[in-house]
Amino acid sequence: MTTAIRALAAGVVSLALALAPIGAHAAPAGGDEDELAEDPSAQALDEARQLFDAGVTRYSAAEYGEAVSFWLEAYDLIPPSYENRQIKAELIYNVARAQQKWFEIDKDVQHLRQSREILRRYLGEVDELYGDQAVIEREKIDEQIAEIDEQIAAWEAEQARREAELAERMRPKFDEEADAREARRNKAMIGAGAGLTALGFGGVGLLVTGIVLAGGAQARVGELPLEADILAREAAISRGETGNALMITGSLVAGVFLAAGLPLLAVGGAAEKKRKARRAELSGIGVGVFRGGLGVSLGGRF
Repeated sequence: MTTAIRALAAGVVSLALALAPIGAHAAPAGGDEDELAEDPSAQALDEARQLFDAGVTRYSAAEYGEAVSFWLEAYDLIPPSYENRQIKAELIYNVARAQQKWFEIDKDVQHLRQSREILRRYLGEVDELYGDQAVIEREKIDEQIAEIDEQIAAWEAEQARREAELAERMRPKFDEEADAREARRNKAMIGAGAGLTALGFGGVGLLVTGIVLAGGAQARVGELPLEADILAREAAISRGETGNALMITGSLVAGVFLAAGLPLLAVGGAAEKKRKARRAELSGIGVGVFRGGLGVSLGGRF
């Protein structure tokens, strides 16, 4: 319904409510005026007219919540009869319009949903109010509901856009350059640690070789009799000295290089593990907006 039609509808309601107590419930000629005053229907329509006027005043002052309350109260007072069909219809249209105007002020979509619910409930009374003409009235109500549905859909789309924008703003950014620098640093640490550790294990090999040589030489010297060939005894002692030298050298090499290499391997490996986990978290898992609200989107880098 266009704005012009709604404005005309409001005028029809005002006129209908103003005339209803007089035209539909006028006292017979020569009757007592007290009889009209005691007529419940006439009193209800008169009260409904007053409520409608109060609603118009609030609507003009952009106090849409109070206007809706007055018009709904007036609607409930009017009996659901064929004679009152136009009054009730226009009241409902005015209520729906006021809810839409209210939404334009505070952007609370609940106003639109309440307006839609009021119109849907009114559909349940259309057959009783309009009889054979109910089809035409239903089409008008369906058009009003469709307009409200479009407003709700637009509001939901805007909310989804804002949520997506907020989620993107809050999502940590993945820095490819910083990640590459960290990967190179971790690789260098791991490479250096591996090299030093290899040298350290080489020192361990020297230490073991020295132990074997020294142990063998000591056993050999112990087996030789005192009158044994001096050259044989010197050769055994020489192997022992070589073994001792290898033990000392191996101990030093293993101690120095293992002490330096193993920590580098451990630190570099731990740092690289964290880097890969952080990369997977920032570049592979993000916040996304799906139909119905926020969700988690999964992705990967290979």
